[in-house]
Amino acid sequence: MNDDDLQKIIDTLRSMESLFEKLPSAATSELNSADRATYKRLLMEAKSILDNGLRPLNDFSSAIFKLLNASGFGFFNPPSKDQLREAIGAIEGGVNQLRRHASRPSTALGVAGKPTYVDLSRIIQLQSLKSEWDLKRLVRLLQELNLAHKNDMHMATAMLVRAVTDHVAPIFNVKNFSEVANNYSSPRSFSEQMKYLDNSLRKIADTHLHQPVRKTDVLPTAPQVDFRAALDVMLSEIVRLLQ
Repeated sequence: MNDDDLQKIIDTLRSMESLFEKLPSAATSELNSADRATYKRLLMEAKSILDNGLRPLNDFSSAIFKLLNASGFGFFNPPSKDQLREAIGAIEGGVNQLRRHASRPSTALGVAGKPTYVDLSRIIQLQSLKSEWDLKRLVRLLQELNLAHKNDMHMATAMLVRAVTDHVAPIFNVKNFSEVANNYSSPRSFSEQMKYLDNSLRKIADTHLHQPVRKTDVLPTAPQVDFRAALDVMLSEIVRLLQ
C-alpha cells in the first residue's frame, strides 16, 4: 500500500509542473498560494510514509526534509520547478527502496542465507515495468513463493509455482499455460522449458493439491519442487515482452 500511495503523490506532483504561473514583474514562474500549500502537504505526507516504511531520517526522507526546510521557504520563496523535480526524484527513489525491501522474504523461519526461489533482481524488474497489465498479483505470488521456499514449505511451493503459470497466460496472448507451452511462437529452448513446467510441475502440484488422506504418506523434499530455472526463463520472457 505504501508504494501505491507514494505513486499517487508523485503523479500529483508531476501534474503541478503545468501550474507554475509566469508573473508579470518576475523573470521566473511560481505556484500560487493554494498550490504551494498542496506541494508542502504532499512532501510532508511522502516523508511520513517513507519514515514508516523504511526508517526515520532515511536518505530519501532526509532529502525531502531539506526541501521542506530550504532557506526562506514559504510565501515569499515558493518552490521552483527544479525543487519540484528534485522532490519527485527523492520520492521515486524511496518507492524503489520500499519495493526492494518488500522483495526480501522474512528470515524469521528457515535458514538464513538460503538462496531465494525467484531471484530478487527479477522481481524488481517486474515491479519497475510500465505495462497495460497490472503485475501486483504476480509480484505478490513470487514474494510468497520465496517465503514458502525459505521456510521449506515444499507443497506450498509447488502450488504457488502452478498459480504463477496459470496467472500469466494472458500476457502471452493465450488462454491458458498449456497454450504457452505448445502454441507460443518462441525458440525451441523456451518451448521445452515451458513444456517442463506444464507437464512435470502441473502433475506434482496436482498431487499435492488434490491428494486425499491416506493410511501412510510421504512428504515432498526440495528437489521435487525445484522448477526455478524454468520459472526464471518464463519470467525473463515476460520482462522482454513488457519492457
